[in-house]
Amino acid sequence: MSMLCSLYRINPEQFTMLKAFPEAVGELVGFTAPPPKISFLSKLFGKSPKLPPPSARRFEPIAEADTFELNQAWHILHFLFSGTNAEGPWPSGFLMSGGEAVGPDQGYGPIRLLAPELSRAVATYLDAQSFKQLDSAYVTSEIEAAEIYWQASSGDTERQRQVEELWNMVKELQVFFERTVRAGNATLVSIY
Repeated sequence: MSMLCSLYRINPEQFTMLKAFPEAVGELVGFTAPPPKISFLSKLFGKSPKLPPPSARRFEPIAEADTFELNQAWHILHFLFSGTNAEGPWPSGFLMSGGEAVGPDQGYGPIRLLAPELSRAVATYLDAQSFKQLDSAYVTSEIEAAEIYWQASSGDTERQRQVEELWNMVKELQVFFERTVRAGNATLVSIY
């Protein structure tokens, strides 16, 4: 099973509604709760399971254009930014720390809400990053010692390809957060 990470851009209206109905965050990001299990006695006596009441307000799922999929690369990026495999300092550790937990645990903790000012701090941090910084942080032995969820290569050609691939993702992240900040939006970070 893989640990994946997705980022979601939410507008001020969604931000306000999510603050009022944090339990509905799954609807916003497109996660649905599994149906309740039917107990043995309910099966035996033909009783239907009680469905949980719907949220007071239903969200439309976030559009694909407002979603950034880091997939499995999130952990290596977190390590290269923060220097740790666990929660790190703000804002370099934004993929694993910071913001406000909203809703239920999605498997690896609840989704985190980065308010517009925190999204701005991440954008500023990302804009200060360079290929040279990323390349010098990419030390195969340190990545392996930290047990990062990533197959780091020590061969020069493959290592260079990996760093370039990660740098391209950082540039896409920069654009995602620039657009988020420009619109005055917030960000959701989901590790699942």
